[in-house]
Amino acid sequence: MADVSTVSSVATGVATDDYPRDECVVERISGMSVDEFVRRYRKPRRPVILTDALRDWQACGRYTPEYFRREHGDRPIRIRGRDYRLGEVIELQQASTAESPGPYPCTFSDCRALLPDISPRFAYSLPNRHTHSLVPKRVFEWVNHLEIFFGGPGGQFPYLHYDYLRMHAWIAQLYGDKEFTLYEPGQEELLYIDPAKPWLSGVEHSENPDFGRYPLFRQARSDKVVVRAGEALFLPCGTWHTARCLNMGITIGFDQLGPDNWREFVGEVVAAERRAGRRFKAAVLGAYLRLLGPVLSLAERFGANRRGDWGLG
Repeated sequence: MADVSTVSSVATGVATDDYPRDECVVERISGMSVDEFVRRYRKPRRPVILTDALRDWQACGRYTPEYFRREHGDRPIRIRGRDYRLGEVIELQQASTAESPGPYPCTFSDCRALLPDISPRFAYSLPNRHTHSLVPKRVFEWVNHLEIFFGGPGGQFPYLHYDYLRMHAWIAQLYGDKEFTLYEPGQEELLYIDPAKPWLSGVEHSENPDFGRYPLFRQARSDKVVVRAGEALFLPCGTWHTARCLNMGITIGFDQLGPDNWREFVGEVVAAERRAGRRFKAAVLGAYLRLLGPVLSLAERFGANRRGDWGLG
């Protein structure tokens, strides 16, 4: 039987008669089977925090700011057009405050050297299809499937978004605490969606927005949850969110493409091709991916797409 606790979330919108506010909770779960997770959270698209998903990762307890300054301090990092060394960024982030935050977001996406420390990929995040040989890699041109984030107090993600191509997002917090603002589904008309990049909101500084420019955003309902070291947050596909660091933090972020978000993924791929003016390619690629979905589902019955080694080689 899973151990369940709940985290009351703080709604940030203004309640109106048209948008009544109910108390929302994001549950913290441990000891849950994969089948129960799929039934209770992944299929109904409910965010959840798993408190024991990272228990087999050597990175837990090992990954500290001091570790990365020592082992990867000379790694080049580029943040908002400026070049740094990782050790330099970490020093600036450790000294940062909410009023004067250090450079953020600081990420690197080539995580191959880290794979032994963050393996196996835990079973809740499987199956995952993007590494399958029949899935065209070119559709992921703008996607980093696995990234590590470093941030200091006051560091805030620069835009409100959902994960590109409607993939599920996983946030594995290895050090420090990170606060996420999650927007309730079905509110796109309030979020000022960028028509050229429909996974992005046009609202600037969503944590402290200019309601004169974005009056409808005042009605958007959102909930805040804090993910602590050793915990993993599941964000279902299409979940609008942003994040900020409460203290010095180290986070692994990765995505999941499976049978339950395949239809949305195909729709996003086709839409991206159409926006680029490639209507014929959109039609061909869409037809291929729709036919591929049942093939992958059949293969997954026999254990396909469940590589605990991430399939990144």
